[in-house]
Amino acid sequence: MSLESKLEAWVAAGLIDADAAARIRAHEEANDRPYVLWAIVGLGLFALALGLALIVAANWDVIADWLKLSVHMALTAAAAAAVWIGAARGNRWLKEGALFLLAALVLAGIALHSQVYQLTGPMWQALVPWLVLMTPAMLIAGSTRLVAYGWAGMLLWTLASLALENEHAAGLWYFAHGLAIAGPVILIGLSLLPWRSRLSFADGLREVGILVWLGGVSFAHFVWAGTVTSSEAGEMAVRLVVPVIIAAGAMLAGRRWRMIPQTMLLPIIAAPMAALLLATVVPHADGWPARLVGALIYMAMWGLVARAAIASGWRALFGVAIAAIGIRIFIIYFELFGSLATTGAGLIIGGVLLIALALGWRRVFALVGRKRA
Repeated sequence: MSLESKLEAWVAAGLIDADAAARIRAHEEANDRPYVLWAIVGLGLFALALGLALIVAANWDVIADWLKLSVHMALTAAAAAAVWIGAARGNRWLKEGALFLLAALVLAGIALHSQVYQLTGPMWQALVPWLVLMTPAMLIAGSTRLVAYGWAGMLLWTLASLALENEHAAGLWYFAHGLAIAGPVILIGLSLLPWRSRLSFADGLREVGILVWLGGVSFAHFVWAGTVTSSEAGEMAVRLVVPVIIAAGAMLAGRRWRMIPQTMLLPIIAAPMAALLLATVVPHADGWPARLVGALIYMAMWGLVARAAIASGWRALFGVAIAAIGIRIFIIYFELFGSLATTGAGLIIGGVLLIALALGWRRVFALVGRKRA
């Protein structure tokens, strides 16, 4: 609905008068941004960059190695200088954009050196140096979600690559596996530090951490649909030592600096950790009792998240929690009552429950809105 249509509707409903509508219209016109123009300019710049990249790629084999490395080093130095200049001038977007470009150039440089010197090896051996080189700069200078998302994604990619390349290794590698599992908890814990002047950066870390942590634990609940032997449970217990320690540290950080509502600490850190432990370190055989227990634990975890989220005003997370519970209710009929689902009775019951859940969700939002008003 356009602004003009909204203003006409508000005036017709008596919410504002014509003078207020004129002032709103003038204010919006004064602050209007030519998004279409900038989009066209951005598309043109992208086409220009892509064309240059294709020309270089077409002649890549005839370009001398020293020239490739020299140009890359010059670009990297220029990006680092731009970060410095942006920070010195207080130009947030120059600093953040250059920092993001610097991170990309460092990663590209690692790949370029590997190609020039014909180095081979697993992916994590290239990602770990990037993490070591760029983490200090991105954590010290980063102040927007853009940089937070980029660094968080690279951290999770590095840890996942490290674990997957060595998934069958034993001994101390179990702790590396645990570090990969704890990746999103590390992000949540870092976001709970006192980032007083860089709240957007902290929010970005926390958003990625919560999304991956709750999503990962939700998928781990389907372990209840399989058999976990005593030996497998013992190995997982060793792997989860590191995540438990990191989760405890994140809880302490949250209580110490109170960067988020205290009611959210248990649902987004401790409850998923407990649910993961129950699913993976408790031996069980496949069968409907185990599947039922898994479904109940899953819904209890997300129910706790929903309750805390609505109490803390985290409406988006509340909506995700209700959707997660609704999907699980739908799935459980296929897991436990296959014959009913085949005849349609299970789907009918599940549909009724989902409709009731949606109506209840809407009623909760309405009640919260009235209380705040």
